[in-house]
Amino acid sequence: FERAMLRAAAVVWLGLMAVQGKQILYQPSKSSTFVAREELPFTIQYADANAIEAITCFDYVQLGHYKARVPFGCFLRASTPLLKNVDGVAGFGIPKVGANGEKLPMPLLWALTDPRNVESNARGLKRRYTFFASKDHGEVQLGGYDPQSVEGGEMRYFKSLSPGEFVLGVSSIRVGTSPENAVEVLRFHDEEDKAMEEAGGEDVVEAEDHKRNIIPAVLDTGTSCLVLPSNDHGGLLTQSPFEIFVQHFRNPPSLFSAAHAKMINEGLKSSGSNVYMTVNGEQMVLPYESLLITGTDKPCVRGSPPLQQGSIILGDVFFRNYAVLFDMDHSSRMEPATIGVAKINSNYKIIPESTPIIPVNELGEPLVRMHVHRGVDKLPIEDNSQGTQYFVQLTIGTPPQLFKLAFDTGSSTLGVFVAPPTMNDVMSEELGRPIPVVPQELMKEEALLQTKARAFLKHSGTAGIPWLVMSLVGVVAIVLLVGQRRRRFVDPPYDVL
Repeated sequence: FERAMLRAAAVVWLGLMAVQGKQILYQPSKSSTFVAREELPFTIQYADANAIEAITCFDYVQLGHYKARVPFGCFLRASTPLLKNVDGVAGFGIPKVGANGEKLPMPLLWALTDPRNVESNARGLKRRYTFFASKDHGEVQLGGYDPQSVEGGEMRYFKSLSPGEFVLGVSSIRVGTSPENAVEVLRFHDEEDKAMEEAGGEDVVEAEDHKRNIIPAVLDTGTSCLVLPSNDHGGLLTQSPFEIFVQHFRNPPSLFSAAHAKMINEGLKSSGSNVYMTVNGEQMVLPYESLLITGTDKPCVRGSPPLQQGSIILGDVFFRNYAVLFDMDHSSRMEPATIGVAKINSNYKIIPESTPIIPVNELGEPLVRMHVHRGVDKLPIEDNSQGTQYFVQLTIGTPPQLFKLAFDTGSSTLGVFVAPPTMNDVMSEELGRPIPVVPQELMKEEALLQTKARAFLKHSGTAGIPWLVMSLVGVVAIVLLVGQRRRRFVDPPYDVL
C-alpha cells in the first residue's frame, strides 16, 4: 500500500506539455545572499521516468509578504526537455526523500514557518493552506481557509491515509448523465459485500474487507486530470477502471441529432457524462463541463502510467469543484496530515490575478500582492491557456529575481532551473574548486611590492612611507577580494534541511 502511495504521488507535471512561454533561469552570481551546498546533491525521480538532478542552495525567498532565508533546489539537469518549459516547481507537499534516499531541502511552507528560522517573518503562520481554482485561475489561502469561499462555510475533515502524502479513500466512481444511470468503474471482486456496505446493512463487511474496498486517491495540483487505474490494482478489481470509463463516457448529443430531439421530447436535459464519487464516505460530483479540456469536448481523464500501481490521482479537475485544506500543523513522519474538503461557493470571487506590490525592476515585472481577508492570507494562482497547470509567483535572491513556478501539492521541493554558465562560475569559485588565477597573480605582485618596500625602507628611512601605504592598501584589497569570493561558505543560521 505504501509503495503504491509513493509511486502514485510521484506522477506529477502531466500538464507540462501544454505549458508555453520563455523559461526564466535563476542567476546565482547576481544574488549577494546566495549560498550553495555542493555536498548536498539530490535527484528527484518521477514515475513517468522523468528526473531532475540538483544541489541544495540557500537564499532569501519571498512569497507574498512572507520572506525568509530558506533551502531550495538548484536544478542543474533534467532528463527530458519537457521539464525545461517552466521556471521550476513550488512543492507544497509533505517532506520526502530523494530518489536515492537523499535528504531533500525542507519544503517552502515548512521552512517559512519553522520557529528556528530567525530570518523568517512567517514563524507565526500556521502550517496549513487551502487551494481551489476556476477554469481561469486559482487561489491559495495561507494559514487556513475563508469560510465564505465554500458552501455552508465549513469543511469536512479527514485524516490522510498516508503520513507522507495527501491521500483520501475512494470506494466508488461512477460515470453517467445522472446518478440513476451512472455506471460503476471501480468493480471490486467482492461486489456483493460492497453493495451491502453502501446500503448500510449490519455485519456486512469485516474491517479488513473494508480496507480492501478502498482505492487510495492522491490530491495533486501538479497533475492536470483525473487519473484512474489502468490495471486491476493488484488483483483487487475485476478490470481496469479507466477502460470502463472510456466505454461509458458520453458527450451530449449534437444539437440537431435524433438523440437530442428525443431527449427534448421526453423532457430530459441534454448533457454529457458526470463523474460521481464516494470519497471517505462523502458523495462528490465532478460535472461534465468541469471535466473537459478547454476548447475541446475531450474529458481530462487519463489512465495511470505503467510505473504507477494503480492509485487514483485527483488532479486539477477536482480542484475546480472542491476547495481542499492541507493541514500539516500537527503532522509528522508518523502522524498523517488532516485534509479538509468542501464544495466551492459559486458566488465567491477569486482574488484578482495581477495586483503588484513588489517591483522587480530588472525583469520589468512585479510580484503579486497578498490579500488578507478574514484571518487568512490569499495569493492568486495563474493558469496556462488550457487550464491544465497552475503557477505561483515568488522571488529569490538579493536583489529579487522573479519566477513563475508550477504549484504542486504532490511534491515537496522548491526548485528553480539555474543558468549553466553562471552556476559553473559560482561553483568553481565558491565550492572548493580551483579559484581563477587572477587572485594568485595579485598575491605575487603584492609580495614583490612588499619586498621592494622593505628594501627601500632599509636604505631611505621614512622616505619609504608612501610605498608602505601602497603595500597596506594592496593587502587590504586582496583580503576584501578573497573574502568576497568566499563569502558564501557561511553556513545557514540553523539546520533547515
